[in-house]
Amino acid sequence: MSEPKPSPVPAGHPFRFKGRSTEGLIKAFFGGNAALTIIILILIIVFLLREGIGFFPKYRQELQVYRHSGLEFVDIARKDLTAQEQMVSLLNRAYYAQINAACRKEMLRSQEATAISNYVGEAITPARDALLRINAPADTEPAPEGEGTGEKAPAKPAPPAELLAKLSAKYQSQLQDALAGKAGEGLPKTPHLTSAEVAGLLEQLRNRDPLSKDDPQFVADLQAAVASKQAEAAGPYVAFRESINAFQDSSSAMDGLVSEISETVKATREAATLNEIETEKRDTLLAAAAKAKDPAARAQLENEATAAVTTPPVDFKSSLEPVMARMPEFKEANAAMSNGLNEVLQKLPQLSDDKAARYLSAFRKAAPELARETADTMPKLQAWNGDEKVGMGSTIWGFVTGRDWITGGGWQDFYGIVPLFAGSLMISLIALALAIPLGVGAAIYTNQLAGPRQQKFVKPTIEFLQAIPSVVLGFVGIAVLGTWLQETSMHDSLSWIPGFPIQQRLNMFTAGCLLGLMAIPTIFTLSEDAINNVPSAFSEASDALGASKLQTIFRVTVPAAISGILAAVLLGLGRVIGETMVVLLVAGNRIQIPDFTEGLGTFFQPAHTLTGIIAQELGEVPFGSVHYRALFVVGILLFLIVLLINWSAQRLLKRFRIGHH
Repeated sequence: MSEPKPSPVPAGHPFRFKGRSTEGLIKAFFGGNAALTIIILILIIVFLLREGIGFFPKYRQELQVYRHSGLEFVDIARKDLTAQEQMVSLLNRAYYAQINAACRKEMLRSQEATAISNYVGEAITPARDALLRINAPADTEPAPEGEGTGEKAPAKPAPPAELLAKLSAKYQSQLQDALAGKAGEGLPKTPHLTSAEVAGLLEQLRNRDPLSKDDPQFVADLQAAVASKQAEAAGPYVAFRESINAFQDSSSAMDGLVSEISETVKATREAATLNEIETEKRDTLLAAAAKAKDPAARAQLENEATAAVTTPPVDFKSSLEPVMARMPEFKEANAAMSNGLNEVLQKLPQLSDDKAARYLSAFRKAAPELARETADTMPKLQAWNGDEKVGMGSTIWGFVTGRDWITGGGWQDFYGIVPLFAGSLMISLIALALAIPLGVGAAIYTNQLAGPRQQKFVKPTIEFLQAIPSVVLGFVGIAVLGTWLQETSMHDSLSWIPGFPIQQRLNMFTAGCLLGLMAIPTIFTLSEDAINNVPSAFSEASDALGASKLQTIFRVTVPAAISGILAAVLLGLGRVIGETMVVLLVAGNRIQIPDFTEGLGTFFQPAHTLTGIIAQELGEVPFGSVHYRALFVVGILLFLIVLLINWSAQRLLKRFRIGHH
C-alpha cells in the first residue's frame, strides 16, 4: 500500500516563500542534522577500530619473541617466586597485625606526635636550611674534585652578624606560625594525645636548637615505648617469626637461579629485537627502491638496504641450550620451595587478633593452591617448547583474562585488563550503592510526597549537581573527602570497621562516593519521570480501595514504574563507568587486582580503572606502538560496555512504555 502524500502547504503559510513551499528544505535541514550525528558516531567507531585492530597481531609478534628467547621459560619459574612472596607477605601481615594489636594505642600516639614534629619541621625548613648553610664548617669538607689534592680548604669566615640576625628572626617567625598552626593546613589532629602532652611537645619544638635535626624528647620517648611494647608482644611468637623467615629463605636458590638465567635470555631477546628492527628497515628501503624510477636513486636505496642489517639472525635453539642444561638445578630449587611450604604449615600458631587471624586463614586457604602450582612447575618447565608458535586465540584470551598490565619495563610488556576492569567494577558498585537509594528516594519524595514549593526547590537543586565539573569534584576528593575519611578512620571507636584506619587517602571508596554524587541527578531525573508516567488511575484505584498513601506508593506506583527506575539505574551505571577525571585524581591509580583477603576493607584500597589508564598513558606512549594500540582496545571494550548498558536501559524503557499503551 502506497504511503499517503502530505497535504500541500496552503497559500500565505510561513512555510511558503515566493509562492513555493519551503517544507522540504526544513525537513532536509533537520534530517541533515540527524544524519551528521550518525556519521560522526560511525567515524568514531571506525577510528577506534582502525587504531585498535592492529594491536593483537603486533602483541602476538612480541609474545612470539618472548617465547622463542626463553623469557617465558624464566617466568614459569618466577611465577612461583611471586606467589611465595605474596604468601610471605600474608604471614608477615598476620604477624605484625598480632604484634601491633597489642600496642595500637602507643603506635597511634607515636604517629600523631611524629606528625606534629614533621609538620613544624617542614614549615621551618627554608629558614633552618639557610642557617645550616651559613653555619656549615667549610674546613671539614674536602676540596672539589680536580681542584686540589684533598687538603682541607681554608677556614670559612664567620657569617655576617646582620645576616645571621635576619635568618634567626625569619626562623623564629616561621617557627611561631607553625606552632600556632598557621602554616599549611594547620596542626595535625591528635585524638590520642592529651592537651598537656601536645603543649609539652610544642614547647620542646619551640626550645629546640635551630641547627638540630634530632627528634624532640617526647617523640623519642613514644617511639621507644612502641619498640618496647612490640618486643614484649613478640615474645610468644618467636617460633612463628623464625618459621616465616625459614619459609622466605626456602626460595633463595630459585631466586638466584632465575636471576642468572634472566640475564642470558634477556640478551637473546635484545639481539632478536635488534635484528627484527634492522630487517624491517631493510624491507622498507627495498620497497622504496622498487618504486624508484631514477636508477641512481634505486641503486642508492638498495645499497642502504644492504647495509641496514648489521646483526645476524638469532639462533634461538642454540641460545637456549645453556638454559635448558640447568634443569636439574631448577628441580632442586623447586623441591626446596615445596619443603619450605610444608614446614611452615606445620608451625602456624593460633592468633588472637581478628585481623591477624584473617590473614592467617587466608594463608591456609591459599596454601594448597601454592602447593599445586609449585608441584606443576617442573612438569611445565620440562614440557616447555620454545619453538611453539603463539596463537591469535591465546593472545586475545591473555588480554581479556590477563592479571598484569605491565608497560615500560625492561623485561616484557603485558596487557591484561583484569585489574583495570576490577577497579572500574568495584568503584561503580560503591557509587551505585550510594546513588540508588539517594536518587530513587529523592525521586519518590519529590513526585509523591513533596508539596509544590518543595518540588520547585528540590528538583532543580539535585539536577544542579550535573553542572559541577568532574575535575572540581576531583579536587574536593583530594583536598577534603579523602583527608576527612582518613582522619576519621583513625578514631578508636571506628576501629571495628573493616579497612579502618584507612592506609591510603586516595582509594576506591573515595572515588566511588564522588561518582555516586555524579550519578544521583541521572537516576533522580529518570526515576522521577518514570514515576510521573504511571497513570493516575492506578493510584486513584488504590485510594478507592482504602490504601494509605505509603501503601499506594510502595505497592502500586513504584512497582508500576520499576522498569523505568531500573533503566535509570543502568544509565547511572553508564555515567559512572565512563567517568574519567574523578577516578584519575582520586582512585589512587594502583594497577593491581584488589586484595580480597581484606574483606570489606578491600573497598578502601587504591585501584586503577579502564578510563583512567587511557587518560594517564595515551599522551606518553609512542604513536602507533603496541602500547598505543592496546589503549585503543581498552577504549573499544569500554565503548562496548557502555553500549550494552545503554541498550539494556533502552529495552527496559521500551517495555515500560509498551505497558502503558
